[in-house]
Amino acid sequence: MKKTFFFHSGRLRDRGCIGRLSRGHCAPRSIALWVALPALMVLLAFHGWAASFGESQIVSIGNVTLDHRLAPRQISILDITIQIVDGWHINSNHPLSEDFIPTRVEVATPAEVTAGNPIYPPAELVKLGFSSGEQFSVFTGSEHIKVPLTAGAGFKSTASEPGTLKIDYQACNDNECMRPTSVSEDIDLASMSAGSAPPEVRVEPETAGTTLTKVFANHGYFLGFLLVFLGGLALNLTPCVYPLIGVTIAYFGNQSGSHRKVAALATTYVLGIALMFSGVGVAVALSGGLFGAALQNPYVITAIAAVLVLLALSSFGVFVMQAPQWMMRWAGVSRPGYFGALLMGLGMGVIAAPCIGPIVLGLLLMVERSGSALFGFALFFTLAIGLGLPYIGLAMAAGSIRQLPRSGEWLRWTEMLFGFVLIGLALYFLETVVPGHLIERMLPWYAIAAALYLAFVTSAGRSWRPFLLFRTAVGIVAIVWLVYLVIPHAPRTALRFEPFADGALASARAAGKPVLVDFRADWCIPCREMEKTTFRDPGVVEAAARFVRLRADLTEQDIDSEQMAHHFDVKGVPTTLFIDSSGKLRQREVGYVGPGQFLADLKQIR
Repeated sequence: MKKTFFFHSGRLRDRGCIGRLSRGHCAPRSIALWVALPALMVLLAFHGWAASFGESQIVSIGNVTLDHRLAPRQISILDITIQIVDGWHINSNHPLSEDFIPTRVEVATPAEVTAGNPIYPPAELVKLGFSSGEQFSVFTGSEHIKVPLTAGAGFKSTASEPGTLKIDYQACNDNECMRPTSVSEDIDLASMSAGSAPPEVRVEPETAGTTLTKVFANHGYFLGFLLVFLGGLALNLTPCVYPLIGVTIAYFGNQSGSHRKVAALATTYVLGIALMFSGVGVAVALSGGLFGAALQNPYVITAIAAVLVLLALSSFGVFVMQAPQWMMRWAGVSRPGYFGALLMGLGMGVIAAPCIGPIVLGLLLMVERSGSALFGFALFFTLAIGLGLPYIGLAMAAGSIRQLPRSGEWLRWTEMLFGFVLIGLALYFLETVVPGHLIERMLPWYAIAAALYLAFVTSAGRSWRPFLLFRTAVGIVAIVWLVYLVIPHAPRTALRFEPFADGALASARAAGKPVLVDFRADWCIPCREMEKTTFRDPGVVEAAARFVRLRADLTEQDIDSEQMAHHFDVKGVPTTLFIDSSGKLRQREVGYVGPGQFLADLKQIR
């Protein structure tokens, strides 16, 4: 007999059997069906609940904080904590296969606020039960995702800054994968509490910033500022001062007057360095930018080169360079040259900006935390005075050339030498503007040509025989150098780096390899010196072969470089990170590092 089942008002009816069930007329399989069907319905309901759990509750959004309040023309970091249920994982932002759905974070922001590219945590490589040995790049447990938020110039904070946070993901466990889904949450940027999660890598040792803070707190301002002054003196041991040495000698070698006047000019020159250096330092510390980044602007570099060329033309006797009389009267300067010395010092203050080191990093952190522009100016001014003090003696030594007795045209020869030095420095600064490293390849040939001209072509200095012998010796050195350049040489092997990319640190940790990360910029003078010396040292090249070598180029001050610098707490370049095979940051070097120290750092990383 045919049976017919249907639902009606929530009840199951059987026109052929249910009515006779009490009389025992139903077949046993009909009874079994009647008993099993409710169980099936319960199972289906449980499966639907599980699917609903998998899609909406596997990933939840935890704390969402800002490292500091939104402010015009500043970057604030939005830190998002996500929680993934135990036993489950989601694909990382860069899965190992195009077939997998990546995790994506989107932040809808209010007007005048722009969200940058999210900075995802390092992924974990796992093998799942249903895969045949294939690895998957996933996030598990509690993770932090950072999103830079940039407030525009016209941003005005209000009582409410609404936004929306959305996370797209696909979740799997060891046996199955759920369909792609998302979780979202409304956020109010104005009411967020300040706080941030630890970065991907942290410095374990005490930093220069905390050391300086303790000195000021425990020993007072006198000892604190004395330490800063000595730190400024120590900056003269770094390659960033090379251009300052050349400019100082060339500029003051052409100054006439008594020792007292040259000393006054040199003091004015150093004062200009201190004013510009301290102004740049305070601006960078309060803005959270990259110290020395002003030199990435081609207009700034070109302007500096133009000033050096003007000084060179003055050395060649094309014209006498000095401020107009009305300007000197207005400034209260009784003698010519002081205004020019101050301008030269201001320009050299910009040049000194890339002289980043532990002491400068410490000052940046102190000013950033204090928020006091006056305190920051005092710190950087003291540092710059320490940096510039040796140049007073150097300027007086160069200015003493004018005090030597004149003998024919030898002094004119010296002035021409200074002019060629200044033009060489102008070319040196233009190297970052001209593509293809053309200036770098041309400079040796320029130096040889200038030396040959001074030795054999110009008539200046020929009348005095001892000086003529000196000129000839200079020419012989130039010829030997020329021969050396013409003879082909096997190039020294340089340390090679791969561009820094997301997931590179996680991949290196999964492979059990230590990592070397070099933060550099084209406008960074110490960076260039490290490429010519440290990164070409045979011992360094050999010891670094076991490292994963990554290079982060911060030349362009765009949102990506700012995010990277903020994420790794890079205040200036060069900065080098030494990370061991477990992914822990073991050493951070700031500023120029010579081959010996660099090799010692490499050897202690495992």
